[in-house]
Amino acid sequence: MTQQIYEKIEYALGMIAAGDEQGVDLLCSCAGRAMLFVAKSIVKDDFAAEDVVQDSFLKIVKSISRYKKGTNGYAWVCKIVRNTALNALKASGRRAAASLEAVAELSDGGGTQERSERALLVEKLLAGLSPPELRQMVYMKYFLDMTVREIARELGRSKSYVSKEILRAEGQMRAMLGEEWTNGGV
Repeated sequence: MTQQIYEKIEYALGMIAAGDEQGVDLLCSCAGRAMLFVAKSIVKDDFAAEDVVQDSFLKIVKSISRYKKGTNGYAWVCKIVRNTALNALKASGRRAAASLEAVAELSDGGGTQERSERALLVEKLLAGLSPPELRQMVYMKYFLDMTVREIARELGRSKSYVSKEILRAEGQMRAMLGEEWTNGGV
């Protein structure tokens, strides 16, 4: 996401806090796609994800007084969506499993031809991580803005294990990036 999007989200949250209903519309236009992505990656169902996003908007409006202006509004919104989706899963009796296949959908388009080089690179980096649990940890940390403690709790692992594995994943991705540039890639 660009700085401009973050600023629009911050502005939209300010409008919501001031009681301006147009803030919800603005938030939907600049973060709605990302919110839907987060919800779909957890609930694995298009209709349920749309319900989660709608519920999330209600929660955002109700809890806007708890948002600290100037902090990361995007992360705050995504965390509400994530928690709402997890609660929906609990209510339905299913378990969460983060989806890594749709990571690039947050970029500028859904089809391969429309994806930016950066989105393709991110997709390639994630696909290159092994084992799959390592990809899941990176996804949870960088795309769902989860803390190491939250990831550890979600995966049933220790905090130190998750920290070490994320550091290992970052090293693998740095090595892959080095290969990309030395081989004339992206």
